Amino acid sequence: MKFLLAALLCSTLPATTMAAERPAGIPAAEAVAKAAFGADCDMNGMPEVPMAEPDGEGYGHSVYSFSYKPDYDPNGPGVQVEVYQLFCGSGAYNIRHAFVLKKSDDESPKLAAFATPDLDYSYADEEMSKLKADPKVRGFRATGLLVNATFDLEKRTITSHAAWRGIGDAWDSGEWVFRNGDFILTRFEVDPTYGDPDPAAESYVVYDVAK
Repeated sequence: MKFLLAALLCSTLPATTMAAERPAGIPAAEAVAKAAFGADCDMNGMPEVPMAEPDGEGYGHSVYSFSYKPDYDPNGPGVQVEVYQLFCGSGAYNIRHAFVLKKSDDESPKLAAFATPDLDYSYADEEMSKLKADPKVRGFRATGLLVNATFDLEKRTITSHAAWRGIGDAWDSGEWVFRNGDFILTRFEVDPTYGDPDPAAESYVVYDVAK
């Protein structure tokens, strides 16, 4: 009976946390992230980062697997993908993550890059509580580190939410969907104004492919 109960409990856990062992691809993925970011991905000095717990706060690695049909060969075999979400480090209120992709049609894992808007805005007061006008996108840049990131395997979507300071009154948040081998920016929202609780928080959706 104890064995049956344990088996039933294990069957309900996500695939990323069923095994205590680190997946075989973790060391290679870590090497890619550490080579790219150096001290920004020192993993808080841990000699071995644990796998993330279910519903945890992100202080660990996670691995997700799925397959997709590339546009260049829609009738061919599916490409198998492993997404390594790596804990790179943490501060007082933010956690940094890197994402490494290992695809069955690639010989080695590769770092994922994420497009983010480069915003132009100016404040209307010294307290930086108001803007003179809505933020404007003046271009895009790429980053390999996301803050407080989560991955929805069903939607194949990564989201991030970076607090600009501890109380979280100013922040930015993005969404990237996996399409044809890469993560594509689909939405970005920002609240660059400070002040809690007055003035009331005001955010701006500066990029949204649905609009």
